[in-house]
Order: sequence, then C-alpha cells, then structure tokens
Amino acid sequence: MEEKRHSKLLSELDNMTMSHKQNIMQIAAFQTVGDVIYGINIAKIKEFAMIKDAQVTSGLSDNPYQMGIAVLRGESFPIVDLTKWLGNDPKSEHTLKEFDIFVVSEFNQSLIAFPVKKILTIASKRAEELERPSTTNAKMTYITKIELNQDRRRSRKRRKSSLHSEKQTLIKPGLSDSGIGENEKICFVLDVEQMLEDIFPAVTQRKMHELEEYEDIQPIQTDKVLIICEDSHIATSVLHKTLDKTEIETHYFSNGMEFQSWAIKTPGVAKRIGCVITDIEMPLMDGFQVVEYVKNEIDSSIPIIVNTSMSNIGVVKKLEDMGVNLFIPKTEPLKIYQAVKSFMEGTHV
Repeated sequence: MEEKRHSKLLSELDNMTMSHKQNIMQIAAFQTVGDVIYGINIAKIKEFAMIKDAQVTSGLSDNPYQMGIAVLRGESFPIVDLTKWLGNDPKSEHTLKEFDIFVVSEFNQSLIAFPVKKILTIASKRAEELERPSTTNAKMTYITKIELNQDRRRSRKRRKSSLHSEKQTLIKPGLSDSGIGENEKICFVLDVEQMLEDIFPAVTQRKMHELEEYEDIQPIQTDKVLIICEDSHIATSVLHKTLDKTEIETHYFSNGMEFQSWAIKTPGVAKRIGCVITDIEMPLMDGFQVVEYVKNEIDSSIPIIVNTSMSNIGVVKKLEDMGVNLFIPKTEPLKIYQAVKSFMEGTHV
C-alpha cells in the first residue's frame, strides 16, 4: 500500500515539475520522526527513493550530520540526518530503520539524500501564500498551510482527540488558529542554503578562499547600478563578501516586490541598472516574476544572472526562454564576481 502511494507521489512529482510555467511553487510535504510537517520545493528534488532499494554504508565520515553513503542506480550521495539538524529529539540517535523513504535532492549540482518517514502530499503554492516565520529560526524560509489528501483526512478524524494540542504547537511561529481550515495543517518550508552551510560548511569556505586568492579583484569603474534580489541570509552574506570590493552601487532586496516598488519610486536610478542578480525562491514576488518585470517593464537588454541552488532542467529552460543570461550556483562566488565584472563593463560575450 505504501509503495503504491509512493509511486503515485512520484507521478505527481514528474507532472508538477512543470509548475514553473505558472510561477507556482510545488512543495513536497513530509514528516521525519514526529508529527510536525516540513516541506521542500520539488524543483530541488531529483526523486523519492525507497530506502530498501539503495545500498547503504553507514559511517565513513566524521561529520555529525552524515549518516553514511547511499548508492542508487550507480550514483552515490551522502545521507544527511535531517532530524538531527532540525534539533528534533536531540538526545536520541536515529537509524535508517526508522525511516522508509529517501528524498534525493540536487543542490548546486551535487546530490544529497535525507531519510523521512512519510511523504504526505505535494502542494501548489503561489508566492503570496508563503509567509515569513515570525521567529528567528534560520532553518525555515516560509510557513504555509497545506491540505492533506483524503486518506490523511480520514485518519485525522480518528485522531481528533490529539488534534487541538498538536495544532497549538504548530502555529506558534505566526499563522493564527482562526486562519487554519478544518482539513489544513501548517507546513514549515526548509531553508536549503542554511542546511547546506550548517552541514557542509567547508564547501562555502573553500569557494570563498578561492575568491580571496584571486588577485584581480578590484573596483569596477561604472556609473551603472547592480540589483540583487535574494531572501537567504547566507546567500546575501556571500554576495556582500564577493561584491563589496568592487565598489559598485548595489541595491539589495529580499524579494521581487521590494525591488519593483523601488524601481517605480526611483525611475532615474532604475534606468542605470547594469545587471540584475536574482534568486528563484522568494516570497511575494519570485525570481520568475523579477525576470519578467525587468525584461518587459524596464529594459529587455539588461543582463540577468540567476544565482540559485536549483539544478532542475525545466526551471533552467523556462528562465532561458524568458531571457536570463547566466545561471551560477550559490557556491560559486568567484564566478559571480567575474560575471558581474564582464556585464557591468560590457565585455561579456
């Protein structure tokens, strides 16, 4: 029964990866060891795999968050202990026997997998349906409401006695109880960039070291302005370290709506935009909408760099069709510097 349900979810995943054409985020909702529901953008998911189908070797790393290495259809990838990173049940050591499914994800052209107990549903969410947490928990990017499938709803009725206390726990970060429907639950969407930085900090450190050793970093002479739309604190910090020495006039925005509002209020400055760097996942107005706004409302010749951890082919093709000039992973600060330099100086080929 579980495998049949898993197969159905895989089919939904394949169909829904085309949601980028509608500027809708598809969120895979899942549970680990407790009742709390977490989510991740399916554009960052390569596949769901049954743990029993993979060859797993435990250990092999002194990283406290790495449970081992999995091999599936000839590809190997580290197994990340998501439960430990989230801080759930920190005194207990969990083994793969407690989980059923690997969520195999592709970030910055690298594969990782984390085990979960259940994939609950895949929910379609517009940017305005994603709410920023009111807490300072850096592990979550958004909170949203999801409606579980019919089987889950029947199960919920059987567990009605425990629903009230569980709901009170889940809604603490900001969504009001009155705003949650009878068949809805709160889903916490994970901050992937923060997770990778916490679990594999050496990746960013190594790339920043490469940037520091690059001898040609110097101020860039231009009267053009650089626009950056990025909601991740980790990514914004890396961009600051990468670009501050260029002395370019740079404006940072945490979402596309902030940028749009600024551009409308300061049309004279907006006319001097020489390059735009944008993430894809952002609340209120996402990267697709930023690209559309720049190309259609400001100037179609403005070069746009998408700085993202996504490697989804469908997403890349969609943005290329919209006029995006370059895709650079978030762990490549030197490439960001070189691209900005060439675009701002007009030497990019």
